[in-house]
Amino acid sequence: MNSNEFSIQTLDAILNRTIEAIHNSRDQMFNIAEMARGEFNRVQEELESTAAEAQKQIEVVDDLEKQDRAARYALMVVSRDFAHHGEDEIREAYEKASRIQVELEVARGKEIQLRQRRDDLQRRIKHLKEMVSRAEDLLSRVGVVMDYLAGDLKRITSQVHDWQKRQELAVSVIRAQEEERRRVAREIHDGPAQALASMAMRLELCEKALDGEPEKARGEIADLKEMARSSLQDVRKIIFDLRPMALDDLGLVPAIRTYVAAFEDRTGVRVELRVLGEEKRLSPPLEIAIYRLIQESLANVAKHANTSEAWVNLEVTSNCVRLVIKDKGAGFDPGSVSQTGGERFGLMGMKERVAMFGGEIDVRSRPGDGTKIAIAVPLDSPE
Repeated sequence: MNSNEFSIQTLDAILNRTIEAIHNSRDQMFNIAEMARGEFNRVQEELESTAAEAQKQIEVVDDLEKQDRAARYALMVVSRDFAHHGEDEIREAYEKASRIQVELEVARGKEIQLRQRRDDLQRRIKHLKEMVSRAEDLLSRVGVVMDYLAGDLKRITSQVHDWQKRQELAVSVIRAQEEERRRVAREIHDGPAQALASMAMRLELCEKALDGEPEKARGEIADLKEMARSSLQDVRKIIFDLRPMALDDLGLVPAIRTYVAAFEDRTGVRVELRVLGEEKRLSPPLEIAIYRLIQESLANVAKHANTSEAWVNLEVTSNCVRLVIKDKGAGFDPGSVSQTGGERFGLMGMKERVAMFGGEIDVRSRPGDGTKIAIAVPLDSPE
Protein backbone atom coordinates (compact mmCIF):
# COMPACT_ATOMS: atom_id res chain seq x y z
CA MET A 1 0.00 0.00 0.00
CA ASN A 2 1.51 3.32 -1.05
CA SER A 3 1.48 6.55 0.96
CA ASN A 4 -1.30 8.01 -1.17
CA GLU A 5 -3.62 5.10 -0.40
CA PHE A 6 -2.64 5.27 3.28
CA SER A 7 -3.38 8.99 3.51
CA ILE A 8 -6.76 8.52 1.81
CA GLN A 9 -7.71 5.71 4.20
CA THR A 10 -6.53 7.76 7.20
CA LEU A 11 -8.54 10.78 6.07
CA ASP A 12 -11.55 8.55 5.48
CA ALA A 13 -11.27 7.18 9.05
CA ILE A 14 -10.93 10.70 10.51
CA LEU A 15 -13.97 11.93 8.60
CA ASN A 16 -16.01 8.91 9.74
CA ARG A 17 -15.05 9.51 13.37
CA THR A 18 -15.95 13.19 13.03
CA ILE A 19 -19.37 12.35 11.62
CA GLU A 20 -19.93 9.83 14.42
CA ALA A 21 -18.98 12.43 17.06
CA ILE A 22 -21.38 14.93 15.50
CA HIS A 23 -24.24 12.45 15.63
CA ASN A 24 -23.42 11.52 19.26
CA SER A 25 -23.42 15.19 20.27
CA ARG A 26 -26.76 15.73 18.61
CA ASP A 27 -28.16 12.68 20.41
CA GLN A 28 -26.97 14.05 23.75
CA MET A 29 -28.59 17.41 23.05
CA PHE A 30 -31.78 15.61 22.08
CA ASN A 31 -31.71 13.72 25.41
CA ILE A 32 -31.28 17.00 27.30
CA ALA A 33 -34.22 18.53 25.42
CA GLU A 34 -36.30 15.41 26.18
CA MET A 35 -35.48 15.69 29.90
CA ALA A 36 -36.59 19.34 29.89
CA ARG A 37 -39.76 18.42 28.03
CA GLY A 38 -40.42 15.58 30.52
CA GLU A 39 -40.01 17.96 33.48
CA PHE A 40 -42.34 20.43 31.76
CA ASN A 41 -44.98 17.73 31.32
CA ARG A 42 -44.64 16.61 34.96
CA VAL A 43 -44.98 20.15 36.29
CA GLN A 44 -47.89 20.73 33.90
CA GLU A 45 -49.70 17.73 35.36
CA GLU A 46 -48.96 18.90 38.91
CA LEU A 47 -50.21 22.38 38.05
CA GLU A 48 -53.45 21.01 36.66
CA SER A 49 -53.96 18.86 39.76
CA THR A 50 -53.13 21.75 42.14
CA ALA A 51 -55.37 24.17 40.23
CA ALA A 52 -58.24 21.69 40.39
CA GLU A 53 -57.64 21.15 44.13
CA ALA A 54 -57.46 24.91 44.72
CA GLN A 55 -60.73 25.40 42.87
CA LYS A 56 -62.41 22.78 45.04
CA GLN A 57 -60.98 24.43 48.16
CA ILE A 58 -62.32 27.81 47.01
CA GLU A 59 -65.74 26.23 46.69
CA VAL A 60 -65.38 24.70 50.17
CA VAL A 61 -64.44 28.14 51.60
CA ASP A 62 -67.37 29.77 49.82
CA ASP A 63 -69.73 27.17 51.32
CA LEU A 64 -68.23 27.57 54.81
CA GLU A 65 -68.57 31.36 54.54
CA LYS A 66 -72.27 30.91 53.80
CA GLN A 67 -72.57 28.55 56.76
CA ASP A 68 -70.63 31.00 58.92
CA ARG A 69 -72.96 33.86 58.05
CA ALA A 70 -75.98 31.70 58.71
CA ALA A 71 -74.57 30.48 62.06
CA ARG A 72 -73.71 34.00 63.24
CA TYR A 73 -77.17 35.20 62.29
CA ALA A 74 -78.78 32.35 64.22
CA LEU A 75 -76.58 33.13 67.23
CA MET A 76 -77.57 36.80 67.04
CA VAL A 77 -81.25 35.89 66.92
CA VAL A 78 -81.15 33.61 69.98
CA SER A 79 -78.91 36.00 71.88
CA ARG A 80 -81.44 38.85 71.52
CA ASP A 81 -84.42 36.86 72.73
CA PHE A 82 -83.45 34.97 75.86
CA ALA A 83 -87.09 34.66 76.85
CA HIS A 84 -88.04 32.45 73.95
CA HIS A 85 -84.79 30.42 73.71
CA GLY A 86 -83.39 28.25 76.38
CA GLU A 87 -79.83 28.14 77.62
CA ASP A 88 -79.13 24.87 75.77
CA GLU A 89 -80.33 26.31 72.47
CA ILE A 90 -78.19 29.39 72.93
CA ARG A 91 -75.12 27.27 73.81
CA GLU A 92 -75.69 25.00 70.78
CA ALA A 93 -75.93 28.00 68.44
CA TYR A 94 -72.74 29.44 69.91
CA GLU A 95 -70.82 26.15 69.58
CA LYS A 96 -72.00 25.69 66.00
CA ALA A 97 -70.92 29.19 65.04
CA SER A 98 -67.54 28.65 66.70
CA ARG A 99 -67.01 25.28 64.98
CA ILE A 100 -67.88 26.68 61.56
CA GLN A 101 -65.59 29.65 62.13
CA VAL A 102 -62.68 27.34 63.00
CA GLU A 103 -63.37 25.20 59.92
CA LEU A 104 -63.53 28.36 57.82
CA GLU A 105 -60.18 29.60 59.11
CA VAL A 106 -58.57 26.22 58.43
CA ALA A 107 -60.13 26.09 54.95
CA ARG A 108 -58.97 29.61 54.19
CA GLY A 109 -55.42 28.71 55.25
CA LYS A 110 -55.45 25.66 52.97
CA GLU A 111 -56.86 27.79 50.16
CA ILE A 112 -54.03 30.28 50.57
CA GLN A 113 -51.45 27.48 50.47
CA LEU A 114 -53.02 25.95 47.35
CA ARG A 115 -53.21 29.34 45.66
CA GLN A 116 -49.55 29.99 46.43
CA ARG A 117 -48.58 26.52 45.21
CA ARG A 118 -50.61 27.07 42.06
CA ASP A 119 -49.00 30.45 41.42
CA ASP A 120 -45.51 29.00 42.01
CA LEU A 121 -46.22 26.17 39.57
CA GLN A 122 -47.54 28.64 37.01
CA ARG A 123 -44.34 30.65 37.24
CA ARG A 124 -42.27 27.48 37.03
CA ILE A 125 -44.24 26.13 34.08
CA LYS A 126 -43.74 29.43 32.31
CA HIS A 127 -39.99 29.19 32.90
CA LEU A 128 -39.88 25.54 31.80
CA LYS A 129 -41.93 26.34 28.72
CA GLU A 130 -39.42 28.99 27.71
CA MET A 131 -36.54 26.61 28.43
CA VAL A 132 -38.10 23.80 26.37
CA SER A 133 -38.80 26.23 23.54
CA ARG A 134 -35.21 27.46 23.59
CA ALA A 135 -33.88 23.89 23.80
CA GLU A 136 -35.97 22.81 20.82
CA ASP A 137 -34.94 25.86 18.85
CA LEU A 138 -31.28 25.27 19.72
CA LEU A 139 -31.59 21.58 18.86
CA SER A 140 -33.20 22.47 15.56
CA ARG A 141 -30.50 25.01 14.72
CA VAL A 142 -27.67 22.72 15.79
CA GLY A 143 -29.31 19.84 13.94
CA VAL A 144 -29.38 21.86 10.74
CA VAL A 145 -25.76 22.88 11.20
CA MET A 146 -24.71 19.33 12.06
CA ASP A 147 -26.59 17.88 9.10
CA TYR A 148 -24.92 20.44 6.88
CA LEU A 149 -21.49 19.68 8.31
CA ALA A 150 -22.08 15.94 8.20
CA GLY A 151 -23.29 16.28 4.62
CA ASP A 152 -20.17 18.24 3.72
CA LEU A 153 -17.95 15.66 5.40
CA LYS A 154 -19.74 12.87 3.58
CA ARG A 155 -19.32 14.76 0.34
CA ILE A 156 -15.62 15.14 1.12
CA THR A 157 -15.39 11.39 1.78
CA SER A 158 -17.24 10.70 -1.43
CA GLN A 159 -15.00 13.10 -3.31
CA VAL A 160 -11.90 11.45 -1.86
CA HIS A 161 -13.12 8.10 -3.14
CA ASP A 162 -14.05 9.69 -6.47
CA TRP A 163 -10.59 11.24 -6.75
CA GLN A 164 -9.01 7.88 -6.01
CA LYS A 165 -11.23 6.18 -8.57
CA ARG A 166 -10.53 8.89 -11.14
CA GLN A 167 -6.80 8.52 -10.53
CA GLU A 168 -7.07 4.76 -11.00
CA LEU A 169 -9.26 5.30 -14.05
CA ALA A 170 -6.74 7.72 -15.56
CA VAL A 171 -4.00 5.10 -15.17
CA SER A 172 -6.27 2.46 -16.66
CA VAL A 173 -7.14 4.74 -19.58
CA ILE A 174 -3.46 5.22 -20.36
CA ARG A 175 -2.94 1.47 -20.17
CA ALA A 176 -5.99 0.85 -22.34
CA GLN A 177 -4.79 3.39 -24.89
CA GLU A 178 -1.36 1.75 -25.05
CA GLU A 179 -2.94 -1.69 -25.33
CA GLU A 180 -5.22 -0.44 -28.10
CA ARG A 181 -2.24 1.04 -29.93
CA ARG A 182 -0.39 -2.28 -29.63
CA ARG A 183 -3.46 -4.14 -30.87
CA VAL A 184 -3.90 -1.85 -33.89
CA ALA A 185 -0.17 -2.03 -34.64
CA ARG A 186 -0.26 -5.83 -34.38
CA GLU A 187 -3.31 -6.07 -36.65
CA ILE A 188 -1.72 -3.76 -39.23
CA HIS A 189 1.60 -5.62 -39.04
CA ASP A 190 0.06 -9.10 -39.28
CA GLY A 191 -2.51 -8.11 -41.86
CA PRO A 192 -2.16 -5.23 -44.34
CA ALA A 193 1.58 -4.69 -43.74
CA GLN A 194 2.46 -8.32 -44.42
CA ALA A 195 0.15 -8.36 -47.43
CA LEU A 196 1.67 -5.18 -48.83
CA ALA A 197 5.18 -6.57 -48.38
CA SER A 198 4.19 -9.76 -50.19
CA MET A 199 2.48 -7.74 -52.93
CA ALA A 200 5.62 -5.65 -53.41
CA MET A 201 7.74 -8.80 -53.89
CA ARG A 202 5.24 -10.39 -56.27
CA LEU A 203 4.98 -7.16 -58.29
CA GLU A 204 8.71 -7.34 -58.85
CA LEU A 205 8.28 -10.90 -60.14
CA CYS A 206 5.44 -9.74 -62.40
CA GLU A 207 7.64 -6.99 -63.75
CA LYS A 208 10.33 -9.53 -64.65
CA ALA A 209 7.78 -12.01 -66.08
CA LEU A 210 6.10 -9.45 -68.37
CA ASP A 211 8.85 -9.79 -70.99
CA GLY A 212 9.14 -13.57 -71.24
CA GLU A 213 6.06 -15.06 -69.47
CA PRO A 214 3.06 -12.73 -69.90
CA GLU A 215 0.54 -15.44 -68.95
CA LYS A 216 2.30 -16.07 -65.66
CA ALA A 217 2.34 -12.32 -65.06
CA ARG A 218 -1.41 -12.11 -65.67
CA GLY A 219 -1.99 -14.90 -63.12
CA GLU A 220 0.15 -13.11 -60.56
CA ILE A 221 -1.72 -9.84 -61.21
CA ALA A 222 -5.05 -11.63 -60.64
CA ASP A 223 -3.78 -13.00 -57.34
CA LEU A 224 -2.47 -9.58 -56.39
CA LYS A 225 -5.87 -8.02 -57.10
CA GLU A 226 -7.52 -10.52 -54.75
CA MET A 227 -4.85 -9.91 -52.13
CA ALA A 228 -5.41 -6.15 -52.46
CA ARG A 229 -9.14 -6.59 -51.92
CA SER A 230 -8.51 -8.72 -48.82
CA SER A 231 -6.03 -6.18 -47.46
CA LEU A 232 -8.52 -3.39 -48.12
CA GLN A 233 -11.14 -5.28 -46.12
CA ASP A 234 -8.66 -5.69 -43.25
CA VAL A 235 -7.88 -1.97 -43.32
CA ARG A 236 -11.59 -1.12 -43.36
CA LYS A 237 -12.17 -3.43 -40.40
CA ILE A 238 -9.40 -1.73 -38.44
CA ILE A 239 -10.82 1.69 -39.32
CA PHE A 240 -14.32 0.54 -38.37
CA ASP A 241 -13.09 -0.61 -34.97
CA LEU A 242 -11.38 2.74 -34.41
CA ARG A 243 -14.25 4.87 -35.69
CA PRO A 244 -17.25 3.39 -37.54
CA MET A 245 -17.94 5.49 -40.62
CA ALA A 246 -21.63 4.53 -40.48
CA LEU A 247 -21.88 6.43 -37.22
CA ASP A 248 -20.91 9.67 -38.94
CA ASP A 249 -22.70 9.02 -42.22
CA LEU A 250 -25.95 7.28 -41.19
CA GLY A 251 -26.32 7.78 -37.45
CA LEU A 252 -26.43 5.74 -34.27
CA VAL A 253 -28.98 3.02 -35.05
CA PRO A 254 -27.52 1.90 -38.43
CA ALA A 255 -24.04 1.86 -36.89
CA ILE A 256 -25.27 -0.30 -34.00
CA ARG A 257 -27.00 -2.71 -36.40
CA THR A 258 -23.77 -3.00 -38.41
CA TYR A 259 -21.73 -3.60 -35.29
CA VAL A 260 -24.17 -6.19 -33.91
CA ALA A 261 -24.10 -8.12 -37.21
CA ALA A 262 -20.29 -8.11 -37.24
CA PHE A 263 -20.25 -9.08 -33.55
CA GLU A 264 -22.50 -12.07 -34.19
CA ASP A 265 -20.32 -13.24 -37.09
CA ARG A 266 -17.14 -12.84 -35.08
CA THR A 267 -18.23 -14.34 -31.74
CA GLY A 268 -21.17 -16.63 -32.53
CA VAL A 269 -23.26 -14.88 -29.86
CA ARG A 270 -26.76 -14.10 -31.11
CA VAL A 271 -27.86 -10.57 -30.21
CA GLU A 272 -31.51 -9.53 -30.27
CA LEU A 273 -31.53 -5.79 -30.99
CA ARG A 274 -34.73 -3.84 -30.34
CA VAL A 275 -34.96 -0.15 -31.21
CA LEU A 276 -37.89 1.77 -29.74
CA GLY A 277 -38.98 5.33 -30.25
CA GLU A 278 -37.85 7.68 -32.96
CA GLU A 279 -34.70 6.84 -34.92
CA LYS A 280 -33.30 10.35 -35.01
CA ARG A 281 -29.80 11.77 -35.08
CA LEU A 282 -28.34 12.70 -31.72
CA SER A 283 -25.41 14.93 -30.91
CA PRO A 284 -22.12 13.37 -32.14
CA PRO A 285 -20.62 13.05 -28.63
CA LEU A 286 -23.75 11.31 -27.35
CA GLU A 287 -23.93 8.98 -30.35
CA ILE A 288 -20.34 7.83 -29.94
CA ALA A 289 -20.90 7.45 -26.17
CA ILE A 290 -23.95 5.19 -26.66
CA TYR A 291 -22.10 3.25 -29.35
CA ARG A 292 -19.08 2.67 -27.10
CA LEU A 293 -21.31 1.62 -24.19
CA ILE A 294 -22.94 -1.06 -26.35
CA GLN A 295 -19.55 -2.06 -27.73
CA GLU A 296 -18.03 -2.42 -24.24
CA SER A 297 -21.07 -4.27 -22.87
CA LEU A 298 -21.17 -6.82 -25.70
CA ALA A 299 -17.40 -7.25 -25.48
CA ASN A 300 -17.86 -8.18 -21.81
CA VAL A 301 -20.61 -10.64 -22.82
CA ALA A 302 -18.28 -12.30 -25.30
CA LYS A 303 -15.36 -12.41 -22.84
CA HIS A 304 -17.01 -13.34 -19.55
CA ALA A 305 -20.69 -14.29 -19.85
CA ASN A 306 -20.16 -17.73 -21.39
CA THR A 307 -23.51 -17.51 -23.18
CA SER A 308 -24.80 -17.70 -26.73
CA GLU A 309 -27.50 -15.02 -26.43
CA ALA A 310 -27.72 -11.36 -25.48
CA TRP A 311 -30.34 -8.62 -25.73
CA VAL A 312 -29.92 -4.93 -26.50
CA ASN A 313 -32.85 -2.51 -26.13
CA LEU A 314 -32.38 1.09 -27.29
CA GLU A 315 -35.14 3.65 -26.76
CA VAL A 316 -34.98 7.32 -27.74
CA THR A 317 -37.71 9.46 -26.16
CA SER A 318 -38.31 13.18 -26.33
CA ASN A 319 -36.02 13.88 -23.39
CA CYS A 320 -33.69 10.93 -22.85
CA VAL A 321 -32.00 7.84 -24.26
CA ARG A 322 -32.58 4.53 -22.47
CA LEU A 323 -30.29 1.58 -23.06
CA VAL A 324 -30.57 -1.93 -21.63
CA ILE A 325 -28.04 -4.71 -22.29
CA LYS A 326 -28.64 -8.08 -20.65
CA ASP A 327 -27.68 -11.72 -20.86
CA LYS A 328 -28.38 -14.94 -18.99
CA GLY A 329 -24.78 -15.98 -18.71
CA ALA A 330 -22.32 -16.56 -15.88
CA GLY A 331 -22.95 -13.27 -14.09
CA PHE A 332 -20.69 -11.78 -11.40
CA ASP A 333 -20.70 -9.96 -8.09
CA PRO A 334 -20.74 -6.20 -8.84
CA GLY A 335 -19.40 -5.45 -5.35
CA SER A 336 -16.34 -7.64 -5.76
CA VAL A 337 -15.66 -6.26 -9.24
CA SER A 338 -15.78 -2.68 -7.89
CA GLN A 339 -13.26 -3.56 -5.20
CA THR A 340 -10.71 -5.59 -7.14
CA GLY A 341 -8.57 -4.67 -10.11
CA GLY A 342 -8.45 -5.87 -13.69
CA GLU A 343 -11.87 -5.98 -15.28
CA ARG A 344 -13.31 -3.28 -13.03
CA PHE A 345 -11.90 -0.55 -15.27
CA GLY A 346 -14.30 -1.48 -18.07
CA LEU A 347 -17.25 -0.97 -15.72
CA MET A 348 -15.68 2.16 -14.22
CA GLY A 349 -15.12 3.57 -17.70
CA MET A 350 -18.78 2.97 -18.56
CA LYS A 351 -19.88 4.70 -15.35
CA GLU A 352 -17.59 7.65 -16.02
CA ARG A 353 -18.84 7.94 -19.60
CA VAL A 354 -22.47 7.95 -18.42
CA ALA A 355 -21.70 10.44 -15.63
CA MET A 356 -20.11 12.87 -18.10
CA PHE A 357 -23.51 13.17 -19.81
CA GLY A 358 -25.43 13.55 -16.54
CA GLY A 359 -26.95 10.09 -16.88
CA GLU A 360 -27.48 7.12 -14.59
CA ILE A 361 -26.29 3.53 -14.86
CA ASP A 362 -27.58 0.54 -12.91
CA VAL A 363 -25.60 -2.72 -13.03
CA ARG A 364 -27.36 -5.78 -11.66
CA SER A 365 -25.80 -9.21 -11.70
CA ARG A 366 -25.37 -12.34 -9.64
CA PRO A 367 -23.08 -15.31 -10.20
CA GLY A 368 -24.94 -17.82 -12.37
CA ASP A 369 -27.90 -15.46 -12.95
CA GLY A 370 -26.76 -13.25 -15.82
CA THR A 371 -26.19 -9.51 -16.03
CA LYS A 372 -28.41 -6.52 -16.76
CA ILE A 373 -27.06 -3.02 -17.41
CA ALA A 374 -29.64 -0.21 -17.55
CA ILE A 375 -28.55 3.25 -18.68
CA ALA A 376 -30.52 6.50 -18.96
CA VAL A 377 -28.95 9.65 -20.43
CA PRO A 378 -30.86 12.96 -20.74
CA LEU A 379 -30.88 14.55 -24.17
CA ASP A 380 -30.37 18.02 -22.74
CA SER A 381 -27.19 17.04 -20.87
CA PRO A 382 -24.02 19.14 -21.34
CA GLU A 383 -21.68 17.61 -23.90
